[in-house]
Amino acid sequence: MARKLDRVYIVDIEATCWKEKRPDGQISEIIQVGIVEFDLPSGSISSKVSHNIRPQYSKVSEFCTELTGISAGELEGEKNFSEFLDMTKERFPHLKNYTWASYGDYDRKHLKEMSDLHKRPYLFGRTHINIKNLFALKWGLKKEVGMRKALRILNKELVGQHHNALDDALNITEIFKACLQKGVIIEKADGSKIFHCIY
Repeated sequence: MARKLDRVYIVDIEATCWKEKRPDGQISEIIQVGIVEFDLPSGSISSKVSHNIRPQYSKVSEFCTELTGISAGELEGEKNFSEFLDMTKERFPHLKNYTWASYGDYDRKHLKEMSDLHKRPYLFGRTHINIKNLFALKWGLKKEVGMRKALRILNKELVGQHHNALDDALNITEIFKACLQKGVIIEKADGSKIFHCIY
């Protein structure tokens, strides 16, 4: 359970991918992570970071570059996944104490798989919000919808480049804020307000 509830970390990842069959001997690896630190009392973004990650067990395909805009050459001098974990832990030392969120369950599973592959402790805490599922529940949809469609339902434009991890994390943050605003606003004794999501 998350022990601190004054912020949520919204995460999006991009990974190596292929148009058709995955080449023998390669695995899908995380090559970009975007993290948005969302401050609940103010309802605003307090920080945002993006990291490119050098793959070790796969190559960036032409299809992957077309989809994400990330080329193999861009990743040559970047940190590997294990080094990325060290850097992120240094920047956000208390990350495990907070709730984190992503759009769907893919990011959570892939981050766990990568941590296991590199024999490293999981970076994030146990409390995870699946915003894709939450949005469908909040808006009474019959099924979960993609990020683009969720933004259209909210009459919001997609900002930045789709399949760029930080841009997607920022767009997901807008969807999350809309979910929070469908909940309740609690006014604290000092006059500040905090959004609480009703599940």
